[in-house]
Amino acid sequence: MHLLQIILILAMAYDAFGDRLNICQDQIRVREGFYVYDTDCRDYDDAALTKANFNEDRALWIRNGTIADIGQLLNGSFYNITNLKITNLAAEKSSPIPVFPIEVGRFSILELTNDGIEWLEINEEDFRLTHLDVRRNKLVELGNITLLRKLESLRADGNQIESVSLDDLKNLTDLLVLSLAGNRIKSITATEVIPLLKLRSLDISDNDLTSLDVSLWRFPELGSFYLHNNAIVKVGGLRGKFPKAWDIAMGGSNNWDCDWFDELLAFLKQDRQFAMQMFGDEPKCPNSTRMIGFICCQNLTTEENNLIL
Repeated sequence: MHLLQIILILAMAYDAFGDRLNICQDQIRVREGFYVYDTDCRDYDDAALTKANFNEDRALWIRNGTIADIGQLLNGSFYNITNLKITNLAAEKSSPIPVFPIEVGRFSILELTNDGIEWLEINEEDFRLTHLDVRRNKLVELGNITLLRKLESLRADGNQIESVSLDDLKNLTDLLVLSLAGNRIKSITATEVIPLLKLRSLDISDNDLTSLDVSLWRFPELGSFYLHNNAIVKVGGLRGKFPKAWDIAMGGSNNWDCDWFDELLAFLKQDRQFAMQMFGDEPKCPNSTRMIGFICCQNLTTEENNLIL
């Protein structure tokens, strides 16, 4: 089923709040001998859309409107737009998109933020889409993301995801950036080695993780690793991992095992130069814990101390 058909079906469930679309497109102009980059934003009614001349090589940004309006636009004379942003359709006077279909070979850059999306419909392998941004939606899982074989960045912050299987990402061998911050993630699992050999940045902060094991993660180029503001006590299998990691965020609401954390710091100081990021104000550690820098830790019993560095 094509994007227009799906969107028009969904549109029947919603009231249309207006008959104008606010559309922006990047522009490059020459001013006094210099190239000036800016964005041209206008309101378009039906008559204006029929006369509009969008440059298909530049980003198209739809900032409000109804599902039906957007479906007609994307499946009309602007079908070849490959860099698309649709934002804030979950806001007042717009219509949220519960299901967004990603058509194979259609987009290379797709940003869908704050659009009320509950499900990404991905049915076939896509070797064109390189950047997918679905922040601030209502996704409870990433769906069939493994079919987006050429993704270089995946940003899904601020959704409602509760668990992640890295097995679903093992074929995304071009992935450079993975950001899953601000979800409800309680577990990140892997059943086999996950060779994301190009991954540079990983953000799993502001979730509900209580434990983490990276034994099967093979991310040799990882430079930035953010896991602050969870409830993590230890990270299993960490020794020898992430040889290029220098920007590490571990503070906030985590409550590390003191012995484990002391060992980690000693290892990092010997192994490489690194910057440990501390976020927010100085934490108030419970009476039974102590603070290292801006990080709280606690002394665990022998029975609890079962994950090694």
